[in-house]
Amino acid sequence: MKRFINNDTYNIIYENLKEFFDNTDPKNPSPEMNRDNQNNHREMEGDRSWRYGDEETKAKFYDVRFDAAKGKKLCEQDVKSTMADKKYKKLLQQALTYRKRIKFEDSGFRLNVPKAISGEDKYFGVFKNSKRPIVKIAINICGSACVDQNEFRKVARTAIPTIYALETAGISTEVYYIAAAKDTHPDAARYTVTHVKIKSAKERFNWTTFAPVFCLGSYRESIFMSWINSEHEVSSGLGRPMENREIADKNNFGYTSVIGLNGAGPINVVNEIFSKIQKKEC
Repeated sequence: MKRFINNDTYNIIYENLKEFFDNTDPKNPSPEMNRDNQNNHREMEGDRSWRYGDEETKAKFYDVRFDAAKGKKLCEQDVKSTMADKKYKKLLQQALTYRKRIKFEDSGFRLNVPKAISGEDKYFGVFKNSKRPIVKIAINICGSACVDQNEFRKVARTAIPTIYALETAGISTEVYYIAAAKDTHPDAARYTVTHVKIKSAKERFNWTTFAPVFCLGSYRESIFMSWINSEHEVSSGLGRPMENREIADKNNFGYTSVIGLNGAGPINVVNEIFSKIQKKEC
C-alpha cells in the first residue's frame, strides 16, 4: 500500500483486493492513523445497516464480498444486451479491422503503385497485427450519503459490460476500484483518491474479484477506513464526491476512462475508448 501527495491530490493505492481489505479492517486500525481520526474509527466499528445495504450487517458483508453469484446475477442481462447491441457489433468490426495495419516494406505481396511511381524504396504493403492495446478503467464508486445502493449498482452494471466488450474486441483492461473525493483531508490536499487494483491487464475477467464492487460495504466501510487510517486528519463528514468535470480536469488521474455515477452507458464508453486508442496509434 502506498500513500503520497501529488500536487493537490492525496493518493492511496492498493495493489490488490487482499491488501485493500487487510489494511481497512476496523478491528486493526493503522498505527499511522492520525489521533484526531479516532472518533471516526470508533463509528466504523459499529454495525449500521445503512452502511451495508442488502447485507445489512458487517458479518453478512464479510460473508458475501467475494461471492461471485451476486454480481453475475445483477449484470447478466446487461452484458447480454451490450454484446447484442447493433452499435457494439459495428464497433467490434471496426476494432478487428483496426488491429490489422498495413506497413510498407521494400518487399512483399501488395504493390502500392503511387509509392512506386514516386520513387519511394518501401512500396510493398504487408499486413501487420497491431500491438494488443491496454486500457486502464476506473470504477469510481464515490457518492454522497443520499445516494442509495441501486445508484451504486448502476455504476457496476455499466462497468462490467464495458470491460466484457473491450476484452471481446481484443483490448486488454486493467481495472481499478476507486473513490475520488474532495475536502476529505483538507489540511493535506484538495482531493483524495483511493485506488484498488482488481484486475491486471494479464488477468482474465473473474466474477469473484469483481464481487466487492457490488457490495455497498466495500465503499462505506473499506474505502472510508482507507481515508480514516491516514496520517492526515479527515474532515468531519469525510468530504464530498468529486464532480465529473473535476476528474476530467485532472486528466482522469491517468485512467483511460472513469465510470461513475451519472455516467454514459457501456456502448458510449466503449466507443470513446476505441476513439482514444485509434488517435494514440495514428
